[in-house]
Amino acid sequence: MKSSIVRYRKRTGATQQDVANMLFTDKSQVCKIEKGDRTMTVSMYEAGFNNVPDPHLLNDMAHEVTGGYTMPTPSNRVYDDHRMSFRFRIQKEIEEFTDMLPQIRLDKHPEFLTREEKESVTRIASELQDVLFEGQGMLMKLLDDYGIPPKEINQGRDARLRMERRI
Repeated sequence: MKSSIVRYRKRTGATQQDVANMLFTDKSQVCKIEKGDRTMTVSMYEAGFNNVPDPHLLNDMAHEVTGGYTMPTPSNRVYDDHRMSFRFRIQKEIEEFTDMLPQIRLDKHPEFLTREEKESVTRIASELQDVLFEGQGMLMKLLDDYGIPPKEINQGRDARLRMERRI
């Protein structure tokens, strides 16, 4: 953690007291962390993730606390880049999607939908997009981690779809 705090202070001109205020600790603890004599506590991390206004420091903190298993996203949020994290997130997104699915009318022709029905279709489309985003991330992670060539996956899927006469 010391390197992210040091980089943050150099980049912004913040003092150790400024950092201490964000982490709900005192200046002497920040000094010890920077020297490597102390590690951050869970409560310091929680305070940091809730109070730090600098997205670069947040990304650095997340990267250090997870041992390099995070990656920044365009929104300056951080997503864990481990297989188990993808598993959890895609499962959560699928559950949200399936919970919403019964609420939409797909039997009605689009031109006859009410405003509320159109809004529900938009919400379900957004939920499906979340599922696809997490699914694509998980797919790429599995292919990369286990050395599976994408061509191998595509051939198996294509053969199965031909047997089902879907293509």
